[in-house]
Amino acid sequence: MVGTEIVALGVIGFSANCLVVMANTIGIEKQNPGALARGWGLIHIFLGIMMVVVGVATVMTSAVLGNDAISGFFGTALAWFGFFWIFFGSTLVLGADLRPVGHISIPFAIVDLWFIYGSLSVYQKLGISGAPGQIGPGLYSFTILLVILTVVFILLWPGTHGKAGALKVNAYLLIILALLGFYIAFGFFFPGFPGGALPF
Repeated sequence: MVGTEIVALGVIGFSANCLVVMANTIGIEKQNPGALARGWGLIHIFLGIMMVVVGVATVMTSAVLGNDAISGFFGTALAWFGFFWIFFGSTLVLGADLRPVGHISIPFAIVDLWFIYGSLSVYQKLGISGAPGQIGPGLYSFTILLVILTVVFILLWPGTHGKAGALKVNAYLLIILALLGFYIAFGFFFPGFPGGALPF
């Protein structure tokens, strides 16, 4: 059975994507959003594909605790967000208008609300104390990540329609998302670290 390390790789891919967008956003916040370098698009496509592959593998191998339902949740989330990064990266590579990215961000924000509900349900299945020594960080951190991500998706609409302020706010939120992602990935890589499943 594949271990939780594969889930950690997917989360790291997500965090890396956030950092790349943050770096680009800070550089172009007073310019045309369409000025993003196309070369970065290839990075987003690669990391997005990695997230999709990891998501599918997580579901097929029941990588999280050997539980089909919990693995299905994490796997579906990774693959779903991976498709967003693939679309975003493809838009950059083609040098296309970024406004469609803002358009699809709204459906992603709506689905994200379902993931938030799902994360709370999964946490309840694991028990209030989580699963010490098995899954790493508690799912509250994952829920917080999803809530912030929902805000980021919503702000992408005005951000890709010429509102530089929305892009600037997103840049700071992406830093928080990246840090949370690396934190969660650490727990998946080292599920047995002191404290087991952290309460946060």
